[in-house]
Parts: sequence; structure tokens; C-alpha cells
Amino acid sequence: MRIANRPLRFAVRSLVLGLFCSGMVVAVAGTASATPVEAGYDYRCALPNGHSLPVRAEITAGLPDDLPGRLNSMAYLDEYFIDVDVTLSLDHSVLGGGGGGGLRIDGDSTATLAMTFEGPSGTTTTEAGLTFAPTRVGRGPLSLKAAGGSPALSLRRGGDHTLHPGDLTLTLRPELANGRPLGTITTTCTRAPGQTHVLGSVFVQTIIMERPNHPTDLSVTALTPTSVAMAWKTQPWWYPDLGYEVYLDGTKVAFVQDHHATLTGLIPDTQHRLKIVTRGWFNLLSSPGEGMVFATPPVR
Repeated sequence: MRIANRPLRFAVRSLVLGLFCSGMVVAVAGTASATPVEAGYDYRCALPNGHSLPVRAEITAGLPDDLPGRLNSMAYLDEYFIDVDVTLSLDHSVLGGGGGGGLRIDGDSTATLAMTFEGPSGTTTTEAGLTFAPTRVGRGPLSLKAAGGSPALSLRRGGDHTLHPGDLTLTLRPELANGRPLGTITTTCTRAPGQTHVLGSVFVQTIIMERPNHPTDLSVTALTPTSVAMAWKTQPWWYPDLGYEVYLDGTKVAFVQDHHATLTGLIPDTQHRLKIVTRGWFNLLSSPGEGMVFATPPVR
């Protein structure tokens, strides 16, 4: 439950950590950055012929950093989005033997990674949706990269919560270099036994973070081989928003006062992740909104 307006405004104006009544209310000037945790896992992917294919998955998850001086920390009841990157090393046979030059994999191919958080809040399951980066398939070892993230995560009790990766489902749609599709390959991959189950952990603190609301409904409105236009929405806070910080691949590249922006100078046929952060009065920053992964089209 939020406390009355008067002490809340005092907390915001002073920009310090404060304790009010029986709960904790924290006003922060910085934003919740993401500290990545990463680990490699061996999977076995079922094939239609009844056999299985070994796949190596290097998984990276960006966990929030909301509390000063403590990595991988978040406030309870708040919403957070976990960015996920997966690099797969596998054999060409997953493409039906057509691993020769002239094939490509791109954003039409997708994956989902099951994730479980375990801790004082109980067991919370979620699923990261991923899209594959544009990749030309050569004749050497096949390496595919996919990026995406989880829906909003909210944990309700304080303490350490461990993150466990689960099954990995692949939906691959290889195509020829001219764009002609070659069908769909779907497989479910299960972690091989005898490996660590923990990818990382996040500490949940029972505090309320008073700050602007994070942007929502981020979407790409126009896309060329070298540019992207985007738009988003926001919900009002106690004070007006001053503007919005635009992050491309983790780097702040723009500050705008409208609910839209255009970035230029991108490289064709490459994958990127967008993030928007609200900047409010007193330079208070929201937590990052849900990220969006997109790929610039190739030059035809």
C-alpha cells in the first residue's frame, strides 16, 4: 500500500532513501540497469525420425539492478522484463541436410525458452520469446543467435530467487538466399542431465520504488535497411514526464520529448534491441520498459 502524498513528495524531492510509516519507500535518480548472468547448457533436441540432436546453448539473461550497491536486485511487486539472448551451436542436420551455402535463417525463425524463478515467492514460471538474427548458413559449424525477453515479471516476497532455464523450443524456417521458404522445422530441446540448474539469482527487497512509470506498447512503425522508427505509450505519474531515453543494444542513443523517435545509420540485415526509459521531474528515471528486438532488412 502506498503512503500518503505528503511524505511521498518529500521522498521524491530529497532524492534520498527514506523510511516512512511501517514500510519502505525509495526514490531513485538512476535507472534499473541489467546485469547479465550467463551459462552454457547442453540440450538434446528431438527429431521427427525418433533420434535426437545435441545442441549447445549459451544463455544470457539480463537481471535488474534496482538497489544501490547490490547486483541483481529488484523491488517486490514492481514489474521487470528479463532480456534473454541465446546462441546455439548445432549440426546442419537439423535443417534436413541442407546446410550448404545459399541458405539463411532470419526473424521468421523463432524460439521459446522456459524459465522458472524459485524462492520465497514460491515457484514462478515464465517463457522468453526469441527471434533469430539474420544468418547466412555456410558449410562449417552452424551457430544461430536469437534474442528476446520475458513478459512482465513481478515477485511478491523478499529474499533470493534463483533462475532456472528449462526446455527450449525451436521453430526454424530456413530459406534460400532469394527468400524462397524451404518449410518449417519444429523441435523441442531438453537439457541434458548432470548440469547445474541455476542460471543466476535476483534479490527481492520489500520496498516500494517511487519513480515514473516505464513506457509500454513499444512498436516499430517504419523500417528500412539503415533506419528504424518507433513509438510507445506512457501512463501518468505524480509529476509530468520530462522526456524519454532511447537505448539501442544497451547504449543510450537519444533523448526525446515525444512518444516517438527515429534512428538512422544502422547496418542492413542486422538484429538490434530497443529499450525506452522515462525521465521524470528531478531527473528520476523509470525502470526500462519491455524491450523490442527487430532486424533491419537486407539491401535487395
